[in-house]
Amino acid sequence: MAAQVAVVVLAIAVLAWLVGMPLWRKRRRTVVMARPLEAGSRATIERNVPAARRLPPELRSRLESLVGAFLAEKEFVGCNGLVVTDEIRTTIAALACLLVLGRRGHYDDLHSILVYPAAFWVEDEIEDEAGVVSQRRRVLSGESWESSRIILSWDDVLEAARTPGDGYNVALHEFAHYLDAEGLGLAAPPRLPLRVDSPDARVRPLESWAADLADEFESLLESVDRGEATFLDPYAAEDEAEFFAVATEDYFERPAELLENHPRLYGLLQEFYGIDPARFA
Repeated sequence: MAAQVAVVVLAIAVLAWLVGMPLWRKRRRTVVMARPLEAGSRATIERNVPAARRLPPELRSRLESLVGAFLAEKEFVGCNGLVVTDEIRTTIAALACLLVLGRRGHYDDLHSILVYPAAFWVEDEIEDEAGVVSQRRRVLSGESWESSRIILSWDDVLEAARTPGDGYNVALHEFAHYLDAEGLGLAAPPRLPLRVDSPDARVRPLESWAADLADEFESLLESVDRGEATFLDPYAAEDEAEFFAVATEDYFERPAELLENHPRLYGLLQEFYGIDPARFA
């Protein structure tokens, strides 16, 4: 009998934790987001996140609130001797939060961001058509690893600040991969955003949105196969996940140009991200 009671008590405790944890997290996040972001952090965003400079006041204020919550909840780990500074944390947080500026989502399952001073080596295994497995060593500037970590090169993150508007932003790229891995992009069955402005609205069936995005990917593949010059980096033709991530970079880095060259794709990303960055360009 005692053992049965203990099992019941344990089950109740686990259930209470499962129910209570999201509520506690939501309450804590609300408190943190209500606090003004420190002046130094605001200056860092202005200096290192060009896309934030174009935001209207209400979205800039929301971005700062989201950054505050991100900084309070996520762990930043310096690798290869890198000392993580407030500038590093704030810059990466702001780039991550741009992607959820028009959405109801805050990277709940993301625990840590690993930051290297520069590009880093990774080793993995590849299998050829004959089934032979070999080791491969690659140099990367970023990687979305598992469901709880993102790895970034600080030099490459800063490159976006040095050359704004060129469509290259490793942080936006990797955080887009993270959303994709959660089933929010093209590589997995997507969910249209729970919008901030209309949180319960569904613009149209998910299948329709996903089919249109897949059509855009196929169109890019055809252009690359024909040897045509493309507005999107040809790396976007690597697979569905890279297409989504590269398109996201352009959506926030050079939105007006993406709208001009790929209006349908732009509209799909606008549905997904819930904001219209070309309007602020």
